[in-house]
Amino acid sequence: MSKKIFGYLIVGLVVIAVLVLVHFFLTNGYSNKGIGTVSNTQTSVSEATTQTPGKTGSVASGKISLVVTSPQDGSTLDSTNATVKGKTTPNADVFVNDQSGKADANGNFSISIGLDEGSNQIVVSVNDSEGNATEQDLTVNVASFQ
Repeated sequence: MSKKIFGYLIVGLVVIAVLVLVHFFLTNGYSNKGIGTVSNTQTSVSEATTQTPGKTGSVASGKISLVVTSPQDGSTLDSTNATVKGKTTPNADVFVNDQSGKADANGNFSISIGLDEGSNQIVVSVNDSEGNATEQDLTVNVASFQ
């Protein structure tokens, strides 16, 4: 009898582990992070990369581009809510910190996120249906409300 209970316990634990992994995958999305990605702070050696300096920032990986138009890197915001806007490849999957969305047919995207007072890092990553991916890091500050 105890072998039967032990077997059910093992099966139950395996099912729970699979459900947790599926939940993580669905809520965080698949973005190929670390595989041929480009950010403002590092450049992938495996891809021809261009970076355009400026207040908003632009990153292109040769096959997929990413331009974040709002908020600007280094800016100070007066709210703990921000809308990250930009342009990328049409219909690309877009991930901003823990939020996800999809670019429209013109490549425009707009995703709302929550921020904390003080310094906040915003990571914007995009990937298209062909597996191309790129990423951009921004830092914004939220003014103290004291």
